Order: sequence, then structure tokens, then C-alpha cells
Amino acid sequence: MQPPAAGTLRVLHLSDTHLTGDGALHQGSVDTTAALEGVLARVDSIPGVGLVVVSGDVSEDGSAESYAVVRDRVGGWAERHGAALVAVPGNHDLREGFRQVLANGHVLGEGGRPLMHTMEYHPPTVPVSGQSVVAGRRVVTVDTSVPGAGYGEVSETALERLRTALAGEPAPDGSIVVLHHPPLPAPTALHDALKLRNPGALADAIRGTDVRVVLAGHYHHHFAGSLAGVPVLVAPGVANDTDVTGSWSEESAYVDAGALVVDLAEDGSVWSTPVRVPRPDADPLAFHMDAETVTAVIDASTAG
Repeated sequence: MQPPAAGTLRVLHLSDTHLTGDGALHQGSVDTTAALEGVLARVDSIPGVGLVVVSGDVSEDGSAESYAVVRDRVGGWAERHGAALVAVPGNHDLREGFRQVLANGHVLGEGGRPLMHTMEYHPPTVPVSGQSVVAGRRVVTVDTSVPGAGYGEVSETALERLRTALAGEPAPDGSIVVLHHPPLPAPTALHDALKLRNPGALADAIRGTDVRVVLAGHYHHHFAGSLAGVPVLVAPGVANDTDVTGSWSEESAYVDAGALVVDLAEDGSVWSTPVRVPRPDADPLAFHMDAETVTAVIDASTAG
């Protein structure tokens, strides 16, 4: 992949890792720790990542052990690459376990340096929230989880915190909002029942602000749309890939894993590149050209 242009923040966007504390298989079929390791290995050579985001359903069981896997594996990747790390809860997460290990979700700052937190107690009824600045961008996390439910909602508390964050001094290069439930149409009947229930409230909160992009998960497939004129990008799932071409009333997913690479340019432009992990038993390589051959093809194709 090409290196990011000067002034561009490159984000590695992961979602729906569904990690378990005891190593149990997700949906009885996927070792999600192994899937996460496969994704991280696949993107290891991507240059210039300055921020790593995990947009919810970090854990399947809400255990401290599952969050420790993210802190150690994803945090270790981010530290080696000199990248910040931010995570937000999803509907499968438990706020108690999340906070115990990941605090407010802003785990690493610029350069992969650990951020300090005051470990004050918050009851599970209080949404997780936080903000940090990475390469001139304000990163604001919004907890859309509803304890005991699968659908999402931006509570009044979360909305007020978001409004307050965005009403502050403008960030030099704008803001990024990270949440789990996307403010976009759902791909299946099940996801429709579990969608974000008040996207209009979120739209009102970000309209006319310096928000450049909203990053979300939950749908286990890459989607792109907009809300209040702001791009919304949904990352592929690490745990599996939703079959979006199947029957609306049914739910299927493939054993597949991927991530999203998001580039935010200095002028506010945003573009995304989905990355999937090829399976050796099912994805034979079609062709490979070494650098010398690529140069020869370029020369032949651009001559005269």
C-alpha cells in the first residue's frame, strides 16, 4: 500500500473482535483470538498507521481476560507501529470489564505512548466516553451500547458529552467520532432490530461541527454512507463476515476476517480501503509481479 501523504492521518479500523476470556469459539466456529492475530499479521506491512480504532463488540463475554487480549495484542501492534489506540464498547461488551482493563477506551496516545487515567468508579449505567488528540485530530468515543439489549442508542448523557467535546476549541484538522452501532440502514432483519434507534439525535449533534468522519462497526461488513453530510464508514468484522446478499429475514455469516484502512487528508478528504485476510485453502494467488516486473509494465504502459 502507498504511504500516506504528508499531513494525512492513517487509521487502522478494526471492529467486532468478539474475544473470549476462556478461548471459546465464537458462534461455535471461530477462534477470534486467532482471527485477530491473522488480521494484525495481514496489515503489519501497511505503512504510516497513526491511529488504531476498535469500534465495539471488543469482547463476546465481557471478561477482563478478553479485554486484556485486545490491550496486549492490538496494543502491542500499535506500540510497535507508533500508533495511538482507541476502543469503544458495543452491545456484547460489559462496561465493568471494559473499564477495568481499557479505562475510557483511550489506551494509547500519539506515538503509541500509554495514556494516564484516574481510575474512578462509574456504575454500568454510565456510558463510557473519552477524547484524545492524535495528529491534530480530536478523537471522540461515543458509547451506543444499552446494558442488557442488542440495539443501540445514544443516551442523553452520551449526547451531552459529545456536544460538549465538539463545542470546545476546534481541533486543527477536525474531529473523528467512534461508536459501535452505525447510523446507517441495516443489511438484515436481525441487524435492523439491533440498529441505532436515534440516528437523528446523533445527526443533530454533529451537524455543522468539525467532525470529518464517523467510524462504526456492528454490521460485520464494510459499508459507507453519510450522516448530516459527514462520511460514515463501517469496518468489516474480525470475527466473521455477514452475508449481505442473503434473504432479508435470515442471518448468515462466512468465516472471514478483515479490517478497514481509513486515510484522513489535511484538506478534510476521506477515503477507505477494505482489507481481508486470504485463506490459504480457499484463496489461491492469481498472480504476483515483483518490483522489477511492475516497473517494466508501467514503463511499457506509459511510454509515448
